[in-house]
Amino acid sequence: MAEWQHPFPKSMITSRFGVTARRSSPHRGLDYATKANTIIPAVSKGTIKLIQWSDVLGWVVVQSAWDNSKNKAVYVAYCHLSCAKHGIKCAGPQALGNHSPLTSTVVGSKKEFGDPVGRMGNTGSASSGVHCHLTISPEIKGVFYGTVYDPEEFIDNMIKPEVCKCCKKPL
Repeated sequence: MAEWQHPFPKSMITSRFGVTARRSSPHRGLDYATKANTIIPAVSKGTIKLIQWSDVLGWVVVQSAWDNSKNKAVYVAYCHLSCAKHGIKCAGPQALGNHSPLTSTVVGSKKEFGDPVGRMGNTGSASSGVHCHLTISPEIKGVFYGTVYDPEEFIDNMIKPEVCKCCKKPL
C-alpha cells in the first residue's frame, strides 16, 4: 500500500476544493498557507513528471503517485512555488537566469513520501499570498485543464487504514 499524507496539517488549509466565494469558477484544488519558502513535502512516493511556469499558477511541479483504489497513476501538482533563484515573487521565464522551484527537484527525480518537492511561494496571477495550491488529477496536465479530484477527500481516502473484508477490522 502506498503511503499518503497531507503536506501540512489541515488547520493550515485556507481554501477548499469547489469553493466559489470571490471566484468566477469553483476552486480546482486545496490551498495550504504557511511562511514563505517553507519546504513542501511530497504527499506520496512518485516521480517528478513536469516542472512548468504558468502565468496563472506560477511555478508548478507535477509528480506521479499511485491511486490504490483504482490501481493506476495519478498526478499531484504543487503550484505557486517559490523559485530557487528569484524567490517567492519570481516573474517566471521573463526574468533572467535559471529557474527551479527547488534545486533537488528536476524532471525524472524520484521522490519518496515526505521528500521535499518545492518551497512555498506566491508566484502566478492567481496567487494573493504565500501558499501551496495542491491539485490531484488523472492527467499529467490536469492542473491546467481537465478532470481534477478533491485533494482533501482523495488523500483522506488514501490514508484510511485497510480493513479486513470479512470482519471490517483494520489490518
